[in-house]
Amino acid sequence: MTAFSLGTVWEETIAFLRRESGLLVPVALAVYGPAQLLFDVGMQALMSMRGAGEAVPSWQALLVVPGGLLMLLGNLVVSLLVLAPGISVGEALAAGLRRLPTALAAMLLLGVAILAVMLAIVVAATLGAVTFKADPRSPVIASQLLVLIMIPIGLLWLRLLLLPTVIAVEPLGAIDAIRRSWALGRTNVLRLLGVWLLLLFLSIILAMIEMFVVGSLTELLKLGIGDIGLASAVQMVANAALEALLSMGLAVYLALVYGTLASR
Repeated sequence: MTAFSLGTVWEETIAFLRRESGLLVPVALAVYGPAQLLFDVGMQALMSMRGAGEAVPSWQALLVVPGGLLMLLGNLVVSLLVLAPGISVGEALAAGLRRLPTALAAMLLLGVAILAVMLAIVVAATLGAVTFKADPRSPVIASQLLVLIMIPIGLLWLRLLLLPTVIAVEPLGAIDAIRRSWALGRTNVLRLLGVWLLLLFLSIILAMIEMFVVGSLTELLKLGIGDIGLASAVQMVANAALEALLSMGLAVYLALVYGTLASR
């Protein structure tokens, strides 16, 4: 497979977003926005439960599931809007919904594969610790085990970054779509790592905006209306909208990366 240029795709993404912002922004706010809101509320509930030591998840923690589904649907829809000339939003939504079961099947297969890798690493590390008469529950071994688990999972994630786009635009089953995405990333692992670093950089900037700009405006709103709950809700919605725009931009970028690789 041929390579792609991070800078060239970035310029194409900016140009596409400027040209099609009137089409993409409403889609981002309508699909990614609720997805981010559900995901944020669910993750906050999970973190609260973890801090409180609760064993049974609350209903709010379960919101990460529909949030993830909407996020996946958004990736499918945006990929179609970018790569299918002349397609309308309604057609893209309908096509995305038709491809959603295939995307879910692919994600389940990847989940099983990740669990198998994790189990194999844990078993191997435990046997090694026992062989060398070390305590497998020690913090040092636990941290090393975490690194061993994260490395293959990270490589797998990088190689399959284009999977939602492949599923959206190619009439393939779940297994064939995984193979196709894996092949597209074969010689581009470092460039896909660059995409992740770009996303990380933009996420840091977004976090700063949420903390200093949105956070400051929220504090002013609290002082103005005196309703802390309402101001916090407005802050959460504003943060979700910003995160939705970032998710949409990443989906456009990955769709253009796929378009570059698939055309060569």
